[in-house]
Amino acid sequence: MLVESCLNHYANLFRMKSDAAKADVFYLISGMWRTSTERFFQWIGGFRPSELLNVVMPYLQPLTDQQVLEVRNLQQSSQQAEDALSQGIEKLQQSLVENIVVDAVSMDYPPQMAAALENLQALEGFVNQADHLRQQTLQQMAKILTTRQAARGLLALGEYLHRLRALSSLWAARPREPA
Repeated sequence: MLVESCLNHYANLFRMKSDAAKADVFYLISGMWRTSTERFFQWIGGFRPSELLNVVMPYLQPLTDQQVLEVRNLQQSSQQAEDALSQGIEKLQQSLVENIVVDAVSMDYPPQMAAALENLQALEGFVNQADHLRQQTLQQMAKILTTRQAARGLLALGEYLHRLRALSSLWAARPREPA
């Protein structure tokens, strides 16, 4: 019940993020509401599923041989999907740069800006795909693990995110040399 409740919470979060991406995809991708440490680890508006699998793995022990194999396969498929999305974002950024660079001689400004706006709409799709990958990874982990292991993993995930916020607070409060 606890695991299902957490997964439903994340599903609701991803739905809200989809609505937020429609309103302002740049705000969502920049993570302005997050701490500086959280933003450092951010990938396309959230966490990298493969990295969080690495974070929670020590808390899932003991795993059966079958579970280890399935988790490794999930990590590998998540990493491949992340790489594909990252490459797509890079191509989108390059295309956006090409669209907004205006040739001073041709003065082709309006068509280039229209193409740039289309690229920005595609960015929303990348955010939604990344969130879909995050959600699918969480759901697959819950299927692979026992209820107890999944609960420990979700608690470890929450603790990790909490510690990132705490680290950011410690960093901001550190003593500094006068400028």
